[in-house]
Amino acid sequence: MSTQTTRMSDSMEFNNMLPILVALILVVFTYVLLKQLFGKAKGNTIILVGVEGSGKTALYAQLVAGKEVQTQASITENTSQLTNPPLKIVDVPGNTRVRGDIFAKYSKNVRGVVVVVDSADFVDHVRESSEVLYEVLLNSDVQNSKCPVLLFCNKQDEEMSRGPDPIRSAMERELTTLNNTAVNALSDDSGSQKMLGPANETIKLEKLPNKVTSVGGVSIGADTDISNLTSWISAL
Repeated sequence: MSTQTTRMSDSMEFNNMLPILVALILVVFTYVLLKQLFGKAKGNTIILVGVEGSGKTALYAQLVAGKEVQTQASITENTSQLTNPPLKIVDVPGNTRVRGDIFAKYSKNVRGVVVVVDSADFVDHVRESSEVLYEVLLNSDVQNSKCPVLLFCNKQDEEMSRGPDPIRSAMERELTTLNNTAVNALSDDSGSQKMLGPANETIKLEKLPNKVTSVGGVSIGADTDISNLTSWISAL
């Protein structure tokens, strides 16, 4: 009789605990699901990057001060805080010796990346500009955050400038070449993939995990127009 009573007591205790166990399992399952759906919190940093002479620092000055400033080549970054929206903005030097390290310094908190291209001198710098974009897209922080990337085709007011669509197409061809040969891929210890896609496959920016948008604009002069950039930033 005593044994029977003990078994009944254990059974009742288990039945009382069952709803709690089910609730705990549901909480854990919901947490895991939400984490997979929404991932980690968004970063707070916009990074401007591009080759030397692309007008990147002039663009930075327009965003921060709303006016033209005298710029010169540098090996140190410029940083400032935007108020609306409240985001940090970093102008990474175009110098190849320091560009990668400085980019990596801020990419942990990346919210979006702006790759600035000189539309007027694009033909002479298509390979170098494509290498910049390639490095950005292979950066482990950029990949993990799936942050958007803006291809800002600067100097659209100049006579020999090329539009965003032709520039995008030309850079896709260069990215395909870089991807197939693995030339100038970033080398780090993050375990990030070192190719944008399978070998011998044409790279199309719209098929990549990071959304890449192409726009035109002018960062300096009487025809200054960075509205496409400010609209993109506001939507981040």
